[in-house]
Amino acid sequence: MPECWRIIGVSGDRSCPELLAFIHCRNCPVLADAARTFFDRDAPEGYLDSWQAILEEPTEPAKHADTSVLVFRVDREWLALPSAVLVEVTPSRTVHTVPHRAGTALAGLVNIRGQLQLCVSLHKLLGLSGGPGGDSPPTGESTEGTPRLIVLERADPQGTERWVLGVDDVAGVHRVGRGDLRPVPSTVSQAAARCSSALFEWQERTVALLDESRLFDALRDMVSS
Repeated sequence: MPECWRIIGVSGDRSCPELLAFIHCRNCPVLADAARTFFDRDAPEGYLDSWQAILEEPTEPAKHADTSVLVFRVDREWLALPSAVLVEVTPSRTVHTVPHRAGTALAGLVNIRGQLQLCVSLHKLLGLSGGPGGDSPPTGESTEGTPRLIVLERADPQGTERWVLGVDDVAGVHRVGRGDLRPVPSTVSQAAARCSSALFEWQERTVALLDESRLFDALRDMVSS
């Protein structure tokens, strides 16, 4: 019986006596023979040529691939970093100052999961007000938020370096279309702009996407100076 599985098999009225032995039509040699016949049949005229033409077409790169970023605030500036360098976000905690480094971007040492890590004030590194030992932010736009520490890590041929940065608020990880990124104006000379690779709009705010290579270089130069 042609396509008996559709009539008396599991897709039909299940009256086939062979179901007592095979339980399901997929275990029956009749269905196996039908499948073999189906796949061994000659391809329709023009079928292989049409698929060859499809497979020979060049693959177009995605025009608007997304990138994952962590959005956060320092003073009144909204910034972002690629989430690939993000290790974790933790609540603020006690920062132990380092002798003879007061007033610099190096805020001190902080305990992260039992290990002392270098903690840097992004306020001072980027020339923004606020932060530990910084000036109070000017009045105007609300700067309310929950201060956090973000832990970053980068591996290179010289080894792995890890930094802890103090920020004023964290908005979480978001996806940004690469087509939504726009260049940073060359007329901007602020430190935050010099460390930025692009700008994008997020919730009616302009966010500067920091270039992780420039940021890590600035952090390393800050310690060695």
